[in-house]
Amino acid sequence: MPYSEWHLQPQRHRDAHIARRRIADESCGNTALAKRAMLLRTTARLGRRVAEQTHAWKRFSTPAVAPDLPPPTSLSKAQALSSSRIVLDFVRLGVSGRRLDALAAAPEAPVADRWVQAMQVLVGAQAHAAAAFGYEASEKGIISYRHHLGLAAQSAGPEALEELKSLDKEVWEEVLLRGFALSPKPMAPEAAREFAGKVAAAAAGDLGDALAADLAAAKGDAQKASGAVMRALAAVQTELAPTIGYDGADGYVQLQVALMEHLADPAVAHATQAATHALCARAGITPPTSPPQ
Repeated sequence: MPYSEWHLQPQRHRDAHIARRRIADESCGNTALAKRAMLLRTTARLGRRVAEQTHAWKRFSTPAVAPDLPPPTSLSKAQALSSSRIVLDFVRLGVSGRRLDALAAAPEAPVADRWVQAMQVLVGAQAHAAAAFGYEASEKGIISYRHHLGLAAQSAGPEALEELKSLDKEVWEEVLLRGFALSPKPMAPEAAREFAGKVAAAAAGDLGDALAADLAAAKGDAQKASGAVMRALAAVQTELAPTIGYDGADGYVQLQVALMEHLADPAVAHATQAATHALCARAGITPPTSPPQ
């Protein structure tokens, strides 16, 4: 090997080494860029997936604006049975039952007030059930629902009618047991008619100074007048209840449930309406209206 070539050989080695380093560096740089690009693509895909899932969640979790639907004009047999079962479940298993338990835990309150509160619990359960079938969650909606429920019971056939009666009976038993720790005390139809007639006569007659003053003082205030009417009716019923075997606070509550069973009786319904109208007239308010027949 000539001297000149031997002398240049170390320089060639250095140049080759530098070239290899440059190639290696470029290769590492390209690899890093490739990894970074892959990471960016993966992040972008994940971002799109999260956005799609978020959009889907919002679409299904945000309630759509419900169209205005006309209120029901009737209940089918199946709807009547279903709504009655729902009311029973609310009272037996739901928050309605817990509210009745709270009433039972406060026996020092006047029994008439506790009965009104128990009815408010029951009306609340009925309102929730009725709303599921398209009725307004209001007094008007509840009246319409009860009216349609009664019509459905009349046309449901013997078997369905018995089931509806059984469900209604279970609801009242639950109200008595959970709210007042009492059992039902049934009343014969003849006794119910006689008692309702006596209440109507008393409401239209001499109520006594205290009740008359209470009704007169409530005039001009619909809410106070409504309360005065309820108190007057409770006072009349409480005074007459012992004549048919319903004594004391417990008897008053059992009497209310016993009368419920006979409200479909024309004589009982007419007398009850007459008593309510007489007391409302004394308080200067319009009696509750019945749903159209």
